Order: sequence, then structure tokens, then C-alpha cells
Amino acid sequence: MAAFSDLFGLRMIISWGSLVILLWCLALSALVWRARSDGYENRFMSVLLICEGIKASFLISTGILYIRKFEWLQDILWHWTIDVFFIAHITAMILYLCMPIYYRLNRLTFMYRPGFKKHAWYLGPIIGIIIWLTIVRFDFFYVSDAAWVVCAKGSTPELQIWFGSHQPWMDDAVTQIGTCSADFETTITTQPPGLWLIVLASPFVSVIALLFIRSSIKSHLLGENPDINKSLTSRSLYIGFLGKVIGAVFWFSLLIFIFAIHGGQVTFVDETIWRYGDPNGIERIKYFLWTLSLLVTPVAIAFEAMMFVHATLKDTVFGIDNNLRKTFRNALFTGFGVIAFIVGSELMEAFIGYGMAGGVIVGISLITIRNPILGILDRVSGSFIPSTHTPEEAAYLDAYTTAMEDQIITPEERKLLDTVAATYGLNARIIKQLEAEYEEMLEEE
Repeated sequence: MAAFSDLFGLRMIISWGSLVILLWCLALSALVWRARSDGYENRFMSVLLICEGIKASFLISTGILYIRKFEWLQDILWHWTIDVFFIAHITAMILYLCMPIYYRLNRLTFMYRPGFKKHAWYLGPIIGIIIWLTIVRFDFFYVSDAAWVVCAKGSTPELQIWFGSHQPWMDDAVTQIGTCSADFETTITTQPPGLWLIVLASPFVSVIALLFIRSSIKSHLLGENPDINKSLTSRSLYIGFLGKVIGAVFWFSLLIFIFAIHGGQVTFVDETIWRYGDPNGIERIKYFLWTLSLLVTPVAIAFEAMMFVHATLKDTVFGIDNNLRKTFRNALFTGFGVIAFIVGSELMEAFIGYGMAGGVIVGISLITIRNPILGILDRVSGSFIPSTHTPEEAAYLDAYTTAMEDQIITPEERKLLDTVAATYGLNARIIKQLEAEYEEMLEEE
């Protein structure tokens, strides 16, 4: 179990990875907004992406100078970790329930109105802020006390109050840590049940939104004039929500399992004890599973954000499907490689005392099987994000494919292709992108 004793590298990856996912969501939000700034659906999705990015960033503070000396910085990050984070959670749940306003459901057509679309995207955040500022005053939601636990290896942990007042449970935590096993500084705080209630409620509201989107797919396919395009939009949203819900269910199940083997509710105070207290097999397993649970939500949100962008921009940003597929493939391969490197290093450090050997073995193995893995990821991403060429683009692509059967474009064939492009109203940028897609397809084969 020595390999699970600290997991510092994995925790840093999760902390900094959550920051990367936040920036990813903010960039996607800006892209969605700029693509059609006067579209209410785009504004709605842009705000939702910001909320999802914030929800993924809960652990940012633990990766940024998390020591007593820089308490002033943690004072600032605390407002992000608590206030901004829970406002985002509440706002996201409100926006989930607003899905029928922007995506038609037959049973909720009264919500599918221009007047509602015009205001729901900004009223959701306003209501979320008001709700949080109202409930945070109550003890059920208020984090009233926090302290730093300062340790020097071989000595007794020292408590230094961060804010609030000294509480008996702080002494209990210090007692359970016992003699310091390493030099470290960390924090322990009040764990209000109301905050856990908000976090645990989010997956259930996501399931409701998932059912909304599933109904929206059917709504667009019914009737005498089914709207296939809107159905595909809802399909992308559905896949995004489904990925997040699967991640949330896995996270929730993992928490329940940890609660069961722990014998009650788990808090971040328990995590501190597992990480730095007297090591034994079951506590190290609980700590490993707890750390793993912290990774699930940011990854699920990153996938959800990608699918939301595809749903929103597939008709307005040319080539977005191809770009997102490549991003998904590369991000998944890189993420898997980094985690495998860390785990391999941790295990080799535990068994032979030379962690770098494990990282080298993992790195060489991944390089050796890189192409088969990328091929599998391409097929997976293709099933999630199918190509959405217009009929005109598809016709040009067919003509180009025919002309390229001998791998050469003659001057006469180029003139013919230019005529096809002019007939279908395709500009030079679109033509270049279509031909680049074909070249990439040949390279992958």
C-alpha cells in the first residue's frame, strides 16, 4: 500500500487539470458566444459552460501555494472554492431546468417561447446568486471555522486557526493524525451538510435534464415535417449529458462505497487523517478511492462541454466537428498517458525505490502502441461527434474524392472542382478545409 501513501503527483495533476478544464470551458464559452452573439441559445449555452467549468475547478486552491505562509492567497481562493463554486452549482441546476425553454419538448411547449428565451439565460445566474447569498447565512450552509495543521516530521501536529474559533473536532483530528509522518501543511474546516446536499443534488438534476433532452430528440422527429438537424443538435446535448451523468453516477457510487467502508459520512477532515495519519491498509485504500473520486467530475464536465459546443456550433462554425474530434482524441490519449506515467512511477517507487523506471516503461509502451490506441479513439470520437457536412459540402467532397482516385489533381480536374464549388457557393476556406479532411482521412488509413 506504500504506493497509495501520498499520491502527491496524482493530486497535483487533478488540481492543475481542473484549472485546465476551467480554461477550456471558458474558451469554449467565448467561442459559442462569438459564433452568434445575438442568439439566445448560444448565450444560454455560453453561461452554462462557464458554470460547468467552475464546477470542475474545486481543487484549484490545493495546487497553488497551499501553505500557511501564503494564507493571504488562500483567503482569496477561498471565495472561489466556496462562494463562486456553489453559486455555479446552483445556477447550473437552474439552467438545467430551463432546457425546455431552448430545446422543444412536446409536453412542455408552453416553455418554448421567444420571451422566455430572451431572459432565462441571464436570470438563471441572478437567481443563483440571490439563493446563495440568502442560504449562506444559515449554519446548515456556512463554513464557520477553519484551521491550519502544521507538521514537521517526527513531531506533534500544531494547530493554527485560519478563521473562526477553536473547536473540539480540530483537536480530535490532530489526535488521529498522531506523530507527523512527513513535513506538510494542510487545512481542516467545518463541513456543513448543506454544502454536501447541493453537490449531491446536482447529479439528480442532471438526470432530469437528460430526460428533457431525450424527449427533445423525439419531439423533433415526430410530425409530418421532422427536423433532423434539430434532432442531431439534441442528440449531441444528450450524449454530453449522458457522459456527465454516467460520471456522476460513478462518482456517487464511489462515495457511497467509501461511506460504507468508513462507517459514516466522509469529509475532507477524514481525508487529511487518511493521508497523514497512522497508515494501515484500509485507510490507504479509502484515501486512494477518495482521490480517484476527485478526478471523475472534472473529466465528465470536460466531455460534456465538448459535446455542448458541438451541439451549438455544428451549423455555424465550419469544421467544428473535425476539430473537436481531434481535440477529444489528443486530450484523452495525453491524459491517459500522464496518469499512467504517474501511477507507474508510484508503483515502481514502492517496489524497487526507483520511480522513474516505471515512468520510462510506461512511456515506451505508450509510444509503441500509439497508433492502435489513436485508431480506437478516432472511432470512439467519430461515434460521439459525427461529421455534419451540408449537402453542398458533401457533394464537393464526393467530387474531390473521385478526382483524387489517382492521387493527382490535374488542371482540368481543378477547373471542374472550382466549377462545382462556385455552383454550390463554397468559398476558398471551406474548400481548403474539406480537402484537408480528405488528406487526413488518407493518412489515418
